[in-house]
Amino acid sequence: MTLKKNALMKTTAPVVAALATSAILLALALSPAAGEPVDPLKEKLNLIPWPKVITLGPGAMPLTDKSRIVATSKALEPLAKILSDEIALATGLRLETAEGAGQAGDIVLKVNNRLQALADILTCQDRRVGYTREYAHAVTVSSQALVEGFDYRAVAEGTATLLQALKKDGDKVTLPRMNVKDWPQADFMAAMVDVGRQWIPIDALRQVVESCRLYKVRYLMLHLSDDQGWTFPSKSFPRLGSTNWGAHGGLAPRVYNLQELKDFVAFADARGVTIVPEFETPGHSGAIRTAMPEVFDAPKTPGGPGWIAVMNMAKDDMYGALGKIVDEMCEVFKSSPYFHIGCDECNFGILEGLPSTQEYLRAHNMKGIHELFVQHIERMNEFVRRNGKKTIVWEGAALDARTMKDEIIVMTWVGGSRSAEGCLAQGYTTITVPWGLGVPWPEWNMYICNGSRLKRTDRVIGAMLPMWEMSAEALVNNYIPGIPKRQERTWGPDNIFTEANFKKRCDATEALLAKLNLSVGFVAKGLDRPDDGVFYDTATVALTGPETPGAIHYTLDGSNPTPKSPTYAAPIVLKQTTTIKAAFFDPDSKTSSRVRAGTWKHVEYEQNPTTGKPVVVSGGTVEGSTPANAVDGAVELERAWVASPAPQWLAVDLKRAYKLNKVQVFPHWDGQRYCQYSVELSMDAKTWKEVVDMSHNTKPATAAGEVHEIAPTLARYVRINLLKDSSETAVRLVELRVYEAK
Repeated sequence: MTLKKNALMKTTAPVVAALATSAILLALALSPAAGEPVDPLKEKLNLIPWPKVITLGPGAMPLTDKSRIVATSKALEPLAKILSDEIALATGLRLETAEGAGQAGDIVLKVNNRLQALADILTCQDRRVGYTREYAHAVTVSSQALVEGFDYRAVAEGTATLLQALKKDGDKVTLPRMNVKDWPQADFMAAMVDVGRQWIPIDALRQVVESCRLYKVRYLMLHLSDDQGWTFPSKSFPRLGSTNWGAHGGLAPRVYNLQELKDFVAFADARGVTIVPEFETPGHSGAIRTAMPEVFDAPKTPGGPGWIAVMNMAKDDMYGALGKIVDEMCEVFKSSPYFHIGCDECNFGILEGLPSTQEYLRAHNMKGIHELFVQHIERMNEFVRRNGKKTIVWEGAALDARTMKDEIIVMTWVGGSRSAEGCLAQGYTTITVPWGLGVPWPEWNMYICNGSRLKRTDRVIGAMLPMWEMSAEALVNNYIPGIPKRQERTWGPDNIFTEANFKKRCDATEALLAKLNLSVGFVAKGLDRPDDGVFYDTATVALTGPETPGAIHYTLDGSNPTPKSPTYAAPIVLKQTTTIKAAFFDPDSKTSSRVRAGTWKHVEYEQNPTTGKPVVVSGGTVEGSTPANAVDGAVELERAWVASPAPQWLAVDLKRAYKLNKVQVFPHWDGQRYCQYSVELSMDAKTWKEVVDMSHNTKPATAAGEVHEIAPTLARYVRINLLKDSSETAVRLVELRVYEAK
């Protein structure tokens, strides 16, 4: 593999961009079996992303029980077997695999390292960023179907096109006669899964990989660690992961089994998808710091804050441990040319104020904490470099590490000075990671990122679809279906389409993906908040499965289903929070699909005099919460009013006077923390009468809340003064209710 020299990088890309259309037209004209050019808005083929070059010939090539999948080299045998399984699942036709040369009616897989793209592709090879014409694939269907690719992954991407082009009419399976030539817009076509905040089992990650394969997403990044969890199985530091807890009330992340993780990487590699590890440093590191504070955390100042927001970068000994962890991760994720070291949202304030930090800065002639941050990035980059990989960081490092612009690639997902435009202006290579598109989807492409409007000639090495903090159920049910929309505009930012045209293609490919997974689907009714899977009374969930012989078996106790589990026959009625796990089993009672899990949450809801009423607060509301959460009628940890620092107050206008005789307060509960507060009533919001005094409470809060009987009191306004939360500086109010005397 070779990259163009840096001198060429600045000149060839604009020329190629200007001549790309001419080159494509020339290629079509020179192709002896090209057939007719295809109008993507009229063609019935359902391909995502749409190929850069495609022509159709007359008729179709039949696939029969005599057809084979032929690997022209031993290295392609795993892909041939995968494709055989996929065609069988999609059509019911099982093709045998073979080696050697193909014959009429066969599908032939071939690596052709002379195959070139018709435009430059920004990439990273041997830690160097530059342009290449590699990575292309071609599909030619005439008397046989030939799939060629520059390398194994390019061949895999060509077989994804072949899968999407399959047609079945009764017992007949065909492939349209066509010529396709395609390549990625840039190397880092990626998706990301956050496994550091809620438990995401390998089974769910395999479903993401299968979706990435079908849509030609080249990389899947795993956010392996965060404040809530550590998931990498470190042999050097087995205590890591011992303090995990789940975000948003979800299941706490777990440490993956080492062999299971290696098998998963091999599973992805075989499908042309490369797994990229992210080790979050120095911020978002609560899990690693609480598990081993003596190594990774800063010393606590007596009487000072008990929680430091970042790793102790002023501790040289820590870097020996960090280097070992990077080495261990690189050994597991050896196929990835990239390694992500985090550097997002680092809060240095408390660390900077420690006497030990100031002493370190003086001893090393550093002007401030940001020079220490640069040293951290340099050290982490050396660990990555010695493993032969390229360092990726979040944009948080961009302003501080300008001297490393050739060493690191910056992922951008914010605006302002650290935006994609700002990072490019400083000389960085970037990956765009927009959380929200900012424009209607048909107008979006990978060169638009949170206000930045980039040029095709800018050093944008790719784009990534992020997933933050979701549960496994949300990942499978909500995140995976979003992959094709992003990929259509990332792989082919200049593709021509309409929303109706794309929906038609997307419906077809999603149906294909369901067949490839033999997926069990969930159809829930009676939900009060469908987007959150929440119901207040009862709900029903129907299960759907493939149209092949077999049965769906399911469980409601969290265990994986077996052939002895209940057989699905009718919609399941839910009256409490329930996780349904289901799988499809063939007539021989063998698991034919991956286990699908869905959770529907029953929330205790009550229409109360406070419900939906106007609220006023003292201030300090933490971003992501809202005061209205405390009077929405629902008792949910995830929907609370959070304010910082204590004390804070919240007042409710009941809109009319009630004679009240009971107050119920739901502070945040976790089995340990307690809340101290008082409750006051008023008729005019000026003169207040205290009716509840919990200012000395030390009893932990529970999900049942705290009920206070009071003397009947006429009041229109209710105010709760939140004085202290025993676990943090903020205070949290899940729900506030009052009751009228009968």
